[in-house]
Amino acid sequence: MSHAFPALGIRADAGARMGIGHVMRCLALAQAWKKRGGDVVLYTHAEAPELLGRLLQEGLQIVRPRHEAGSLEEAREVASLADEAGLFWMVADGYHLSPDYLAAVKDGGIRLLVLDDLAVQDLSAADIVLNQNAYASEAMYPKVKRLLAGSHHALLRREFLEWHDRRGTEPEEAVEILVTLGGGDPDNVTRKVVELLAGMEGRRLRLKIIVGSANPHLENLRQLSAGPHEIELLVNPPNLPELMSRAGVAISASGSSCWELACLGLPMLLIITADNQRGVAARLQELGVAEVLGWHEDFPAADSLSRITGLLNDQARRSRMSMLGRCLVDGQGAARVIEAMLHHPLKARRATQADSRLLWEWVNDPEVRASAFNTEPIPWEGHQSWFERRLVDPGCLIAVIVDGSETPVGQVRFEGEGDEVVVDISVAPAMRGRGYASAVLRLGLSLLFEDPRWMHVQAWIKAANKASQRTFARAGFRCVGEKEMHGGKVVGYHLSRHEFF
Repeated sequence: MSHAFPALGIRADAGARMGIGHVMRCLALAQAWKKRGGDVVLYTHAEAPELLGRLLQEGLQIVRPRHEAGSLEEAREVASLADEAGLFWMVADGYHLSPDYLAAVKDGGIRLLVLDDLAVQDLSAADIVLNQNAYASEAMYPKVKRLLAGSHHALLRREFLEWHDRRGTEPEEAVEILVTLGGGDPDNVTRKVVELLAGMEGRRLRLKIIVGSANPHLENLRQLSAGPHEIELLVNPPNLPELMSRAGVAISASGSSCWELACLGLPMLLIITADNQRGVAARLQELGVAEVLGWHEDFPAADSLSRITGLLNDQARRSRMSMLGRCLVDGQGAARVIEAMLHHPLKARRATQADSRLLWEWVNDPEVRASAFNTEPIPWEGHQSWFERRLVDPGCLIAVIVDGSETPVGQVRFEGEGDEVVVDISVAPAMRGRGYASAVLRLGLSLLFEDPRWMHVQAWIKAANKASQRTFARAGFRCVGEKEMHGGKVVGYHLSRHEFF
């Protein structure tokens, strides 16, 4: 196993009842980790040959634990295997992995990230808890050490990213419906949907029925008739992002696929197929990204067909849903999660008025003043009014980077117009010499790029300031040459959003 970049472990399962969502969202994280140069080991009891083949194609090493899934014996086995492999982090994703299980894995000495959707069990063993759902909040997790919450952290596989901005104008009348009710769909909700649509008169629809290889009803679905409509059954299609991008409307379960649909701008009609999907469905409807058709056992309701028809006919509403979905999920969640893992326990937060004096003390530190274009001390009164204006300026973001004890270790300030900002960075005097500078800069950038307005970041550094130039180079910036500025020679560094991710 390569040691040029730390290796990652993942513990997740898949099956007909639980579906494949846990494994597939972890695959998104694995892809992003491997893009940075690290190996990935998946500990799983998944058996579907097609799924395992896909994971092997992605370059994951697959290990099947000997002990029962979710048992304490298995947790100790996984912890021991992780230690032998020299893994840097373990990612755990599954409701069957109990608090005792997680604690046993953590006792092996590895850093632990837990994916969660429900906030119903004790996750205090985790170093980081990730809830990628749009409804997630700090209030749901009062006892966790650190939380990554919200759709900015939605884990999308790389094949979806290239389709994020490729959706065209919504047609006046949508005729292609993509039906995706989960990788397993044990209750065969797919059949209910097709049978309902078969009764839609007055138009000929094109139905793309997406099912996973773990679906126990495959043969039954192959026999389905869609009445007057064209129907195509697709098992684990390799071009799923393209299918999503070209469809007019999706009828979907309210699980992880919602984030893929949102990212690609496909208007959604959601069916709740499991209790843990209720929050997702409610929040997406509240945000205007989807319409909820209800609980799967009650589907179809008396008005289900008319509601589907209404959305197919409403071009303006579909256009609005598409735009809102793409704003909600930009597809870079996995990269943001990895930034948090690599720099843990450091994290970024927005500056508040309470930070004013501290940042004033930092900006007047002799080393900071010497590297600035204006080397004169900054008076307190001038700083106070300047800082207040910057906090409310939509063209400015000040990020404060703190450690695990919430002690500030550095700041990054971005200011600009249009889609470009200029960056300023400093590390707290007491924290210098610890290699924090590039981490402070990267974490500030991660916070900046949550706002889709910002596309480019520029820095101008005194030519003599070699240490600062090395910081920007390590953070991924490109040197763009020298020029004269403020009476001296400066070196320019540039970074675009796509280069950061």
